[in-house]
Amino acid sequence: MSLRSGALPAGSDAPSAILNRILFAIGAAIAGVDIVWTIAGHFAIDAASYALLLILVPPLAGAAWFYGHVRREAALSAMLAASAFLIVFSAGCCLLSYLALTVAGPRIDVALAGIDRALGFDWPSAMRLASEHTTATAFLGFAYLSVMPQIVVLILVLGWQQRGADIYGLCLALAIGALVAVAVWTVAPSFGAFSVFDLPADVSRKLGLALDNSYGHDLVRMLKDGPGLITPKELRGIIGFPSYHTVQALVLIWYARHVPVLRWLALALNVIVLVATPIHGGHHLIDLIGGGAVTLLAIVTADRIVAAASRTTGPSFTAEPATA
Repeated sequence: MSLRSGALPAGSDAPSAILNRILFAIGAAIAGVDIVWTIAGHFAIDAASYALLLILVPPLAGAAWFYGHVRREAALSAMLAASAFLIVFSAGCCLLSYLALTVAGPRIDVALAGIDRALGFDWPSAMRLASEHTTATAFLGFAYLSVMPQIVVLILVLGWQQRGADIYGLCLALAIGALVAVAVWTVAPSFGAFSVFDLPADVSRKLGLALDNSYGHDLVRMLKDGPGLITPKELRGIIGFPSYHTVQALVLIWYARHVPVLRWLALALNVIVLVATPIHGGHHLIDLIGGGAVTLLAIVTADRIVAAASRTTGPSFTAEPATA
């Protein structure tokens, strides 16, 4: 079922108020875990850069409260709350994955590469093919790096279209998917095919990749030696299986499905993101399959939370038929 925002009823127990508190609780919990773990583990953190990154959070959260409780504009409140939440959660969850390096289990990249071979996928051959089509590979790189801007655009469009429930679903699905991915990865870490295979020099020279072999090997060293100085200026995704890039692409497709024109653009662009992920993200093919399973869990859970908030507090979101 898809939920569409309407007028907010009186009182603080409107669905948007409940969902704003859920987002706040998740963000605060992640930040709290990061702070306690960082202090207890004596990690080196670029605190000034994190503080600068989070400077927009209080005004966004305050504006979300104002438009939710005073102006009674559910969609605008949802858009502002989502913006504050994603800043906190993205920074906090990425930091959490770096902290988890110090408690992670044994690396499983060799086993994942073996599964890929059993599925008939040969990553070095795929990279050689990509090196022979540099224009197409560069376009794939553009698509691969478009995920975060896509999330921003989709939140703005959903707010403009008064689809507050889809905004909350999008945020919750991204958060649930990230937490599941970090949990799985902590038990059995992997860094992708880059950390298993060394590409020939002529292949590497032709590929302008978002990530490369040296990055994969750096991650392996970090698993052994620890993350060193952790700064948001240099943080990149370190999770191989399940692929969180896959989660993001599929979540974008799902929550754009009710927006005319944009749904087709999101579908086309994110199918390209999936194709680009083994190449520019250096992922095993099985990473994408794992990411798909995590996405299903995340979307079902997120939509049930949004629906439960609406049923519990009275309708500020009205139901309409789902679009396949």
